Amino acid sequence: METEPTMTLASGRALPDGAAAAIRTGVAATAGARLHDAGLHDAGLHDAGLHDAGLHDAGLHDAGLHDAGLDDAGLHDAGLHDAGLDDAGLHEIVRDIRRDDETIRAAQADQYRLIEQARLHMMATADGSGRSAALSREFAMRSLAAEIAAALGMHERTVLELVHDARTLVNEFPTTLDALERGDIGRPHVREILAQAAALPLGMRALYESSALPLALALSPAQFRQLARRLRERLHPESIAERLRRSRRDRRVSVEADRDGMSWITLYLASDQAAAIASRLEALAGHVLGDGDIRSEPRTRAQAEADVAADLLLNGTISRGEESSSGTCTGGIAAVRPTVFVTVPVLTLLGHSDEPAVLDGYGPIDAETARRLAADAPSFFRILTHPETGAFVSFGRKSYRVPAELKHYLRLRDGVCRFPGCTRRAVRCDLDHTRPWQFDGETRHDNLAHLCRKHHRLKHNSDWRAEQLPAGVIRWTSPAGRLHDTFPERSFDNTAVGPPGESPPF
Repeated sequence: METEPTMTLASGRALPDGAAAAIRTGVAATAGARLHDAGLHDAGLHDAGLHDAGLHDAGLHDAGLHDAGLDDAGLHDAGLHDAGLDDAGLHEIVRDIRRDDETIRAAQADQYRLIEQARLHMMATADGSGRSAALSREFAMRSLAAEIAAALGMHERTVLELVHDARTLVNEFPTTLDALERGDIGRPHVREILAQAAALPLGMRALYESSALPLALALSPAQFRQLARRLRERLHPESIAERLRRSRRDRRVSVEADRDGMSWITLYLASDQAAAIASRLEALAGHVLGDGDIRSEPRTRAQAEADVAADLLLNGTISRGEESSSGTCTGGIAAVRPTVFVTVPVLTLLGHSDEPAVLDGYGPIDAETARRLAADAPSFFRILTHPETGAFVSFGRKSYRVPAELKHYLRLRDGVCRFPGCTRRAVRCDLDHTRPWQFDGETRHDNLAHLCRKHHRLKHNSDWRAEQLPAGVIRWTSPAGRLHDTFPERSFDNTAVGPPGESPPF
């Protein structure tokens, strides 16, 4: 009986052709990261033992893996059309999907290593006759990029980014590369680690990797991106204030044409300004939409926010309808006050510390900006944090409606929708009783969590189940029986706790 053909990686691991095809697709879709001279300078490279023919034999031609046929994992005939599929069968299918993904990730790690081998070979054998060493290396890199791009059907610039990532991973982040090979993290996690570490001094990168990798193991790429940026801010030896002063010189507006007659307009501003603008647009859009009949106001909130921004920039007024020519609406607009949360360590506010504050939806901001916002900005809701005190917030069975103080606490604790992998900001989510009110669920901080409308409805109309654990952790059980823990953006449970009913510390 014939067996399915396999491809052997440099690490010795067998790769099914179906997974190999998926690797090629994933590589081709890799997003661009800023190039850092992608190996154009000399790093003391030596001959990796490859000869000219070895560039082909090193396995780079196999990096352009083909044959889209799925393997015997059963994904093509997984029985998804079988109405009688039970939970055990679903669990096995999800397990097989996970297994195939681990195989793909291992192949991606192997590809990074092969690309670095090829780079070392090209640097060691660069022909320097009649040219400077720098020019020889430059053309060696161009030649390598063209070679791999032709093999994979990719753009040469994308390949140069891949070469840069391979060099950095193999030489500076070997633990991250090993985690990718084991299937513990995916390529999006890897690229985020590299992107955030690029701005750190070389001496800080090992510490960054050891701190970031455990987060990557537990979080989706979108969730990890937020925490990775905050970790980078904490570890950077230069103060946030200094970097902000330098970066503010680059503030600008840019316009990028898109398809179908549409364009993107982007403002590059300080984070406190950007947060205030976004919050005000949201508040103004809500004011314009009101609670009217959807038949008379067909716009979504996102569409209304875009219309409000365009009207204000073009006319200085706001249109009630979808077209600006339909009339303007200025009454009451000046009274619309958005709310932006900024969490400030009390010692920072008093001027005794420069510990960064946290701007809701973004992350760390410098102490000077935090003090200014806390003192002067009416749109910013100040929350003071103390290193030794906290609060237990409970309103029991007295009220289904969540009081304002508890809402603020939960919004800061959760940050985003608490469903696995979701990053929709809490301000745009519903507050859900984890144990339903009709089944004796209480209005307490440890029985409430933010869920976006999509996942709120999913929780109440499917077999997904949630349980709140200590420290704000929510454990989800999927219909297939898999467990997924989600974590609060900020946890107040590591502080002293007051008696039930005591007011929160803000």
